[in-house]
Amino acid sequence: MKVKYYGTRGSIPTPGKDTIIYGGNTPCVKVETETTLIILDCGTGLKKLGDELMSTEFSKGKGEVHIFISHFHWDHIQGVPFFAPAYLAGNSIFFYGGKNVNQTIEEVLIKQQEYINFPVELGELPAIIRFIELTDGQEINIKDVNIKARKLNHPGGVFGFRIENKGKVLVYATDTEHFSVLDWRLLDLAKGADILIYDSAFSPEEYEKGKKVGWGHSTYAAGIDIVKAANVKEFHMFHHDPSHSDQFLESMLEKAKKLFKNVKLAKEGDEYIL
Repeated sequence: MKVKYYGTRGSIPTPGKDTIIYGGNTPCVKVETETTLIILDCGTGLKKLGDELMSTEFSKGKGEVHIFISHFHWDHIQGVPFFAPAYLAGNSIFFYGGKNVNQTIEEVLIKQQEYINFPVELGELPAIIRFIELTDGQEINIKDVNIKARKLNHPGGVFGFRIENKGKVLVYATDTEHFSVLDWRLLDLAKGADILIYDSAFSPEEYEKGKKVGWGHSTYAAGIDIVKAANVKEFHMFHHDPSHSDQFLESMLEKAKKLFKNVKLAKEGDEYIL
């Protein structure tokens, strides 16, 4: 199983000299096995990923991709209208997501791409597009991959995902806020994982003193508590706050490594092989 980051920033794209190392694109992660292509979230990083896919079977209208959207806040869906494989007939795109508030994933993506917002509406795209609604605790089998979805803690709702392939486990838990006790749903997802990708938007000091409680985001320290309790091998700090420069992120990484040695900052373009 290969994992590659195309967008690691949270809330809003942040291009510029202060974010050039770890990237300014909003969340998008590619997960690839021998037979299955999965995308986690559709932030602005999806544009580059889609362009790269057009050098594969997607250029012939023979591609298939399964896209799991954690939730419907703009930074996690704004790349959809720019996904090149959707503009070629024959390609198959499966969107998975929960019913957040009162709207389904299909309704949200149609509304985002209404003509007033974008010149090509979702229903006009020539690719084959299907929508699958998720429920808490649901497990989906796609060829050689098993994916488990669990509801986590974020305004409007969010799903975390556990992805298993040939005994290797990747867990994606962005846009979630820790509780005063460890979230048992996240512990369920993370148990024995090889990599946990976790919302580390704030430093502990920012969270506690900056009135960030209730915003739906977390800290590297809270994530490391999960890592230790769930016996996770590697921890990736993700969903970098838009106000954090590369230098600030690296200062947080140094502090995180004092709590748990095997920590990395999610970096646009980095690839990991499990």
